[in-house]
Amino acid sequence: MTHKEFSIAPASNITYLAIAGIILVVIAPLVFTAVHFFRKPGQLTIPMIIFLVVAMVVLAICGFFTYFGYSAKWGRFVVTDDGLQIKSCLYGRAVPRDSINKDRIKIVNLLMEQNYSPAARTNGVGLPGYLEGWFRLNGQEKALLFVTKKTDVVYVPTTRGYCVLLSPSEPKEFLKVTQQMWKD
Repeated sequence: MTHKEFSIAPASNITYLAIAGIILVVIAPLVFTAVHFFRKPGQLTIPMIIFLVVAMVVLAICGFFTYFGYSAKWGRFVVTDDGLQIKSCLYGRAVPRDSINKDRIKIVNLLMEQNYSPAARTNGVGLPGYLEGWFRLNGQEKALLFVTKKTDVVYVPTTRGYCVLLSPSEPKEFLKVTQQMWKD
């Protein structure tokens, strides 16, 4: 089986600053509360137990955002004879070749071509400089996004009622490889 792997285009530093800011804003009150509750050793009280449960939820949320930071840096798009595989992303999946409209794959600029720009997030994350998950586009199309920059985005339409928008590090090479590997 032939395949070619592409890394996701690097997200901007603003993406990572936003993630760090979210984590800091969420963890800071947690630390202050922990200092208040646990400054004197003693028996666990109901408020302390509630605090511990809340702390676990907050840490899980922080882990969730950390994973999006990982995806924005280490996401991979693999073009194979069988289709497209999206790896190292929470919303990653395999899109079979027979469900891809090969003739309509193209590079779009989301700043100039408004129909392809995301209008509403339905299930995903929208951080400055990184969009991942399910969105509705301005043209009302349902889309699965893995976008780190708004220019040179690869538009991959499918026959399954949605399209995929990707930011590979080499969009022109990605397009060339799909045209070569998936020609009929």
